[in-house]
Amino acid sequence: MKSKFNFIDLFSGIGGFHSGLEPLGGECVMASDILPIACDTYFSNYGIKPLGDITKVNLKEIPPHDLLCGGFPCQSFSNVGQKGGLDDPRGEMIFEIFRILKGKKPKAFVLENVKGLVSHNSGKTLSFIISTLDSLGYNVKHEILEAKDYGLPQIRKRLFIVGVKKTIKKNFEFPKPIKLKYTLSNVLGGNVDREYGFTVRIGGRRSGINNRYNWDSYRVNGEVRYITPEECLRLQGFKKNFKLKGTESQKYYQVGNTVPVTIINEIGKELIRAGII
Repeated sequence: MKSKFNFIDLFSGIGGFHSGLEPLGGECVMASDILPIACDTYFSNYGIKPLGDITKVNLKEIPPHDLLCGGFPCQSFSNVGQKGGLDDPRGEMIFEIFRILKGKKPKAFVLENVKGLVSHNSGKTLSFIISTLDSLGYNVKHEILEAKDYGLPQIRKRLFIVGVKKTIKKNFEFPKPIKLKYTLSNVLGGNVDREYGFTVRIGGRRSGINNRYNWDSYRVNGEVRYITPEECLRLQGFKKNFKLKGTESQKYYQVGNTVPVTIINEIGKELIRAGII
């Protein structure tokens, strides 16, 4: 299923949205990210150099687009963070999305964040975000989707918010689950004693196989070893030839900070099927 449409990739990271939408006929007309090493990775794989800090990007610099995509910074909404929400500068990045939607009025948008946003501040933060998006002229739906339900052997739940311009009389529905594209054993190259991988994180201290916070240790063919950044890429749905730039720790950070490619691909298919893009 394909359609000719264009999109912008905000808080683009290494391009999970890009990798999910390009096979559907999507053309990225602008990307933006504040992390230089992620911009290097993005350029080396897609040939597009992301703009820097989105707060410094004028609306005139943003080309017309059908679809706005953004995995806006989630640290302030995470269950393991300080839960600063909209009082945290990172949480305030949602206002940049509001600014661009108001000024450019694309047909639709797809946003991604941690599932903790649903319960943050007793649900008031998400309610504010959705009501603001509604006031900007969009019919909005949200759903928590898990990577393992969309072809990837990874336990990773994330919140997705999809909006369609109210003047477009089309109904979007979130995609139904699909079969696994490959197994965890396929990814790690041997027999693994788990069906699904742990949530890929942004790195940090290695935890060890018996640590309750373990995320990077696996028993493969009876031997304990750590997952590599390249294997993490596969758990996120990227192609085998995708190249990460930077040091080992920078690679873990980048791949842990991205969105599962297959979920974006399936959401894109539903937007096309509905005739929205």
